[in-house]
Amino acid sequence: MKATIAILAVAASFAAAAAETNEVESAESSAFFVEASVDVLSDYIWRGKICNGNPVWQPSVTLGYDAGDFGKISANVWASMDLTHRRGTMNASRHACGIQELDYTLAYANSFGPVDIEIGHIWYSFPYGNGRSTEELYGTVAYNNPIVTPSFTAYWDYLDTAKNDVSAAYATFALSHEFEPMEKLTVTPSAALNFANHAYTGSAGGTEATDFTLGVAASYAVTEWLSLGAQINYTWTPSHTLRHEGYMGEGEHQIVWGGVNATLKF
Repeated sequence: MKATIAILAVAASFAAAAAETNEVESAESSAFFVEASVDVLSDYIWRGKICNGNPVWQPSVTLGYDAGDFGKISANVWASMDLTHRRGTMNASRHACGIQELDYTLAYANSFGPVDIEIGHIWYSFPYGNGRSTEELYGTVAYNNPIVTPSFTAYWDYLDTAKNDVSAAYATFALSHEFEPMEKLTVTPSAALNFANHAYTGSAGGTEATDFTLGVAASYAVTEWLSLGAQINYTWTPSHTLRHEGYMGEGEHQIVWGGVNATLKF
């Protein structure tokens, strides 16, 4: 009888150890994450500039690891591709779905109470001679609270293939608030005012307010791993100097743009 009890006790201890090991392995495996998304937009607007005044689709894939209190590291690949045979004011015929831009980002993010930080590196590339490659370092800090979340992001364009001024800098001041009007539906209104120095804009002036954007985005969680969303934005060039110099492009200084998106998370 005592031998049987001893055997059962040993078996129970092995079962508990196995369960603990499985939990650790499960926690470790769940620390890795993958996110894939695609946006279909009326225009490609970037930092107040019309990079493509025609419909585009922009796929993105992110691979990452969540180390808990030690933060998250991630690698992202993003592209912008034409949905038509036109790009901007170009009238020449081109293949639909031609790739315009391909970017790679490495990032580290962490939270300290209500404060979120992120630092990273972006490599911008432009296949088929659509532009010159360039590299940026960036840093973001945001303060989460129930009323509104302010954030500040600074970008430093420290390297480009044209050997231009590497002191180019761009900064974003933004406000946003996320709320749920109903189960599974998230709505996020936002506003952002952005600035850049002379090395970035090439303007005759100094540091200028390059663009101001008001927007609202909505996302609906169809399942635990699939969400569908939409966004609409209004972007305007506040600087009189940059409006005069055609900073936004295509003879515009304001534009309404938006689109829809789908996101998969694993």
